[in-house]
Amino acid sequence: MQLTNFLLAIFSGLIGTIAMTLVMYSYAAITKKKTKVVHVLGLMVTGNHGFSKERKTIILTTGSITHLLVGVLFSFSYFLLWNWGVFSISTLDSIIVGALSGILAIVGWGAYFKVYSKPPRINLSHYFTALFISHIVFGWVTVNIFRLITDSPQFWYQLQEEINK
Repeated sequence: MQLTNFLLAIFSGLIGTIAMTLVMYSYAAITKKKTKVVHVLGLMVTGNHGFSKERKTIILTTGSITHLLVGVLFSFSYFLLWNWGVFSISTLDSIIVGALSGILAIVGWGAYFKVYSKPPRINLSHYFTALFISHIVFGWVTVNIFRLITDSPQFWYQLQEEINK
């Protein structure tokens, strides 16, 4: 992987994660349901069962960092899928990969809520709906940021096609 593609994957993943977080928080504001992913993730990762003034900063910092890191990991997985020729860098594929990521996130979060000793009391149907919608936005933003910044990424499968000509 070229360093520029590596950095672009990080950058596009961070921007995609920020966009996704805005969708989750907008959903929370509109529906008045607890879908603030940074709050929920921070509580669960730190092992807290509620917010206190002295723990709020650590909970939100932990939730933010964890969420951004997971977003970058998803971005790298997108890059690998493009690199292997599974998906193209297009609007349709960005929506598809976002929807697939949303399904994966729902399965992962569902398992996390089941095994966690005292998960936050939230409406999971609303949380999962917001999660699915926000992952579609994440996929679209991440792919399009990458596409807007890079001129013409050379992917492994394209190099193989040129060699085989």
